[in-house]
Amino acid sequence: MSESPEVLIIGGGSAGLFCALGLADHARVTLVEGGPDPGTPPPAAIPHTHQFGAAMDWGYADADRAVGLLRGRVLGGSSTTNASAAVRGQPASFDAWGEGWTWADCLPAFRAVETDAQFGAADYHGSDGPIRITRLSYGAIDDAFAAACSAAGHAPAADHNAPGVFGIGPWPTNRTEDGGRLGTLVGVMPLLRGRVNLVPDTVAVRLEITGSRVTGVVLRGPDGRESIVRPDHLVLSAGAYGTPELLLRSGVGPAAEVEAEGIAPVIDLPGVGRNLQDHPWAMLEVLAVDPRAPEARPVSGALLRYGIGGDVGDEGQVFPFQTWLYDSAAPPAQISVAASIMAPRSLGELRIRGGRTEIRLRHLSDPSDLARLDEVVRHAGALIDDMAAAGAVTVPGDAWWRDPDADALRAAAGSYNHPVGTCAMGDDGDPAAVVDRRLRLRGLDNVTVADASVMPVIPQTNTNLASMMIGVRAATMI
Repeated sequence: MSESPEVLIIGGGSAGLFCALGLADHARVTLVEGGPDPGTPPPAAIPHTHQFGAAMDWGYADADRAVGLLRGRVLGGSSTTNASAAVRGQPASFDAWGEGWTWADCLPAFRAVETDAQFGAADYHGSDGPIRITRLSYGAIDDAFAAACSAAGHAPAADHNAPGVFGIGPWPTNRTEDGGRLGTLVGVMPLLRGRVNLVPDTVAVRLEITGSRVTGVVLRGPDGRESIVRPDHLVLSAGAYGTPELLLRSGVGPAAEVEAEGIAPVIDLPGVGRNLQDHPWAMLEVLAVDPRAPEARPVSGALLRYGIGGDVGDEGQVFPFQTWLYDSAAPPAQISVAASIMAPRSLGELRIRGGRTEIRLRHLSDPSDLARLDEVVRHAGALIDDMAAAGAVTVPGDAWWRDPDADALRAAAGSYNHPVGTCAMGDDGDPAAVVDRRLRLRGLDNVTVADASVMPVIPQTNTNLASMMIGVRAATMI
């Protein structure tokens, strides 16, 4: 009997670890992760920490605004460092991806990812996956926010992951029984120990390509030494920034752009690094009247999802959280109310310029995004006013969101940190497509891309569960 093929996975994040889990019984899998391996179980501080600093971040930034773009540099990727938001999104978000990636196509993988603590018996949920999904009880600020949403006419939403549901309800969140973050480090990596060859603290530098195959991957270890791995099949799961970055540095991308950097063009793929999409949000900051109220609230409390202007295909999100959890310089009584548009039309890009990775999100460059963020901010401001009238919060006299102009909105807009689309999937004949509908990289016979970079359209939701789903599906396709 022939020996099992060697599969090399670059990136041990949300998609990469699920892809490894699906392949572990069928191939000899080597998993390369640029960050550290905290171990199983990880130190207790990691699942309960919300500020990791530069040590566990890739250090990306928006070149237009010099604003940091958080990406977890650690085993488990951003699922080890994020806020544990576990919202799948509406079926229409995935139907927009086209053939082979409709909601009906993706639902089995979504179910395989999860064990839903409250709704696992529902036919659209899972009950035996490695990621526990739960909904935490409200704190006092959540109660006040939910009351304001109800008074504004928003329906209750007990399960934000039920297809077609909008309204106000508890955040679905991936957490352990004791409230710790349950990303792929905690949920999936214990199932892989001893079954895959894990290589942490090691980055992929470039791909060696001969004809239509990757024949080697140059790796750099923690000591700075380089080595070459020669896999039968390569899976790129380095994320919406890391995957196109590696391809461009290997000569795979827009040929003229690559050549201008002194890199020999290997495959002319104009879509590499293009089609960058991200959810823009703005923060409306107030103070709790009772300074103890924010400290007592759960990390993941109340979430409002609604159709902007009544259009359920154009979702807005609003939710409160304690600012101090993510910004230790903020007073503990400060509450940030996030307002986000979830169907942005603005497109950014990732390029290599002067040897450096350059990311431009270009939030609100499409005028419709500016108008819709204005609407969500104004609605969030009205909800805050109701909370203030109820005695829950105080509003600063110079609140920027009072009748904001375009400049104020642009200044306030930041990244929800959901980058996607930079190696988008598409049909044969689509010049912008980087991978086909089975996630195979165009022009190379033995490369699969499995991460958020393949999403052709950003889903109207937080992207972590969708990335996990892609990892599950990639393994079956390989």
